[in-house]
Amino acid sequence: MNFGFVGLGNYSRNHQRAVENNEDLNLVSVYDIVPENARAVAENSGAKVAETIEALASDPSVDSVVITTPNPQHFADFKTCVTNGKHVFVNVPVTTSAQEATEMIALAETNNVTYMAGHNLRKNPAIVHLGEQLESGAIGTVHSVESTVGGPSAYSLTPENWRYHLDQAPLLPFAQMAVVFIDLILHLMGPPETVSAFMTKRDALSETPDHGSVISKYADGRLAFIGCSYITQLGYEITFAGTEGKIKWDKRDDNSVTLFAGNNAERITFDRIDEQAEELAEFKQCVKQGTAPSCGGLDAYHVAAYFDAIERSIGSEMHVEYRELE
Repeated sequence: MNFGFVGLGNYSRNHQRAVENNEDLNLVSVYDIVPENARAVAENSGAKVAETIEALASDPSVDSVVITTPNPQHFADFKTCVTNGKHVFVNVPVTTSAQEATEMIALAETNNVTYMAGHNLRKNPAIVHLGEQLESGAIGTVHSVESTVGGPSAYSLTPENWRYHLDQAPLLPFAQMAVVFIDLILHLMGPPETVSAFMTKRDALSETPDHGSVISKYADGRLAFIGCSYITQLGYEITFAGTEGKIKWDKRDDNSVTLFAGNNAERITFDRIDEQAEELAEFKQCVKQGTAPSCGGLDAYHVAAYFDAIERSIGSEMHVEYRELE
């Protein structure tokens, strides 16, 4: 399969590596708003440089496009590629707008293309194991989940970075840090009934907020908490608690899953895999076979609707209803 890459910043290197290590995937065209970035990748990969995204999207040698541009640009780039008949893989968060997420589903269906959202954490074997344990009833009936994710990236942001600016990243800690757990909780527990969120600005020099927290409540009484920060080392972990025990995943503790049941604790460490390579391999198969990806437009919608609820809750200083896709 021949790929075009749109957006060649730091995260794009993961997908470049994935293509390099899979002989069935070829990078044939690249575009970036910074021409030097495109030329550097082209020289290393042998791909050609597209002068505009429209040129890349209309190139008949390009089968599929990987979009890793800044979050606010995803929708416009997606629309350009899909309306030119390209299958599209979009880095996450795909969008923080429920309206855009809805339109993206319709655009993909109208143009008969494969649309995959890059929630790569789902590919982690430790997370797969955690989900299997929940499904098997290892902790009984699940009542709650708590998660924390963070790092001090805000202190290194400069005005040249889009994440520095409030109009570009108004939900920064949620969109850049919490998105992994927002998707995972939605994936394993489904959409909530209500959402209550808080976000504050501490001492980083950027215009954007520094950290936040969100609690969601389910119709059956389950609760989910996510704490996220762009200024502190909160860790990278999630714990599900139930009637018979609890189960915890900790990325920074050797990618381990620990099952607590009674007085016993069973800890299993999992090897790390190339999650982006697994995603692109699945994407290729879906395009080839005409099957739906494991993480598609509806999943992206649920995450966007969650962001929408976070924004409405912060704006109103109240808990708000989560809005399902109509």
